[in-house]
Amino acid sequence: MNRSLRIVVSVTLLALVIRLADWRATAEVLKTVDGGWVALAVALAAADRLILNYRWQVLLAARGVLVGFMRLLRVQLAANFLGSFLPSSMGVDAVRIAALCRAGEPTALVVAATLVDRVSIGVATLLSGSLTILVLAQERIPPHIVRMVLGSTLLVAVAGAAALHTGIRRRVRSALLSRVPQRLRFALARIADASLAFRRDGSALARVTGSTLVLFAIRILFTRSLGLACGVDLPIADLVLILPILWIVVMLPITIGALGVQDAGYVALMALVGVSAPVAVGISLLEHLIVRAVSLPGAFMIEGMTAKSIRPQQ
Repeated sequence: MNRSLRIVVSVTLLALVIRLADWRATAEVLKTVDGGWVALAVALAAADRLILNYRWQVLLAARGVLVGFMRLLRVQLAANFLGSFLPSSMGVDAVRIAALCRAGEPTALVVAATLVDRVSIGVATLLSGSLTILVLAQERIPPHIVRMVLGSTLLVAVAGAAALHTGIRRRVRSALLSRVPQRLRFALARIADASLAFRRDGSALARVTGSTLVLFAIRILFTRSLGLACGVDLPIADLVLILPILWIVVMLPITIGALGVQDAGYVALMALVGVSAPVAVGISLLEHLIVRAVSLPGAFMIEGMTAKSIRPQQ
C-alpha cells in the first residue's frame, strides 16, 4: 500500500468514525475536557518516551554500543516525530538505526538491538492481549477478535521457537542466505548472530522485561487519564482487557501514524465496556494530539542527528 493510499485510508476512516459517532456529540465531549487530567496524560506520555528510550539503551549497551541517555533521547524523539507521518514503526526504526550508524556505531549491532527492541514490544503486546483474553474476557470480546489475537500469538510463538531451534535455524539460514549477494549475506549473518546473543544475556532481558511491564502500566494509566478528562471513569480491569487488543490493531501498517484505525479501534473496543462512541472518539483524538505534542521537540532535533551530536563523549 503506497503512501497516498494510506493517507486516503487514514482520512476516510477518521471521517467515517467521527460521522458515525456524531461529530456534534464528539465536539461537546471535547469542549468539556478536564485540563488537569490532560496534564497528567501529557506527563504519562512523556514517561512513556523515557521508558522506551531506556529499553533501547539497555539493549544497545548489551551489544557494546554505549550511547548517553540524553543523546539517545534526541534520536528517539526525532524518530518519533517523523514516525507520526509514517505508516508503521519500521520507519521509526530506520531513522533510529540511520542516526546511530551515521555516528559511526557498528551497523550490525545497532540493527540487532533495535530489531530486538521492536520485536520484544510486539511479542509482549501479543502475549498480554492473549493473557487478558483468557483471564478476563469471558464473553465480552467477539469470537473473531479472540481468534485473531490468539492465532497471531500462536504464530509468533511458533516462529520464535523455530528461530531458537539450532537445526531449524541452520536450515533456514542456509536456504535464505544462499540467495543473497555475499556482502549482504555477511551483514545479515552478523545481525542474526547479534540478535540471538540476547538469549544468553539474562541481565539485559530482565531489565527489558521489567521496563516493558512498567511501560504497559503507564499506557493503561494514560488512557484512564484521558477517559477521566472526557468525563468517564474507566475501571483498570476493563482497560487491561481492551487496550492490549487495541495495541495489536494499531500495529497494522494500513494508515499514517495509526490515524483512523486507532479511532475505529477505540470506538469498537470501548463499546464492549459501555463507553459511548463520542467519548471513545474524544479519547482517541486527545491521544493523537498528546502523543504528537510530546514528540514535537523531535522536529527541532532532526538536523542535529549527526555524528558529533550523538557520539558518546570519549
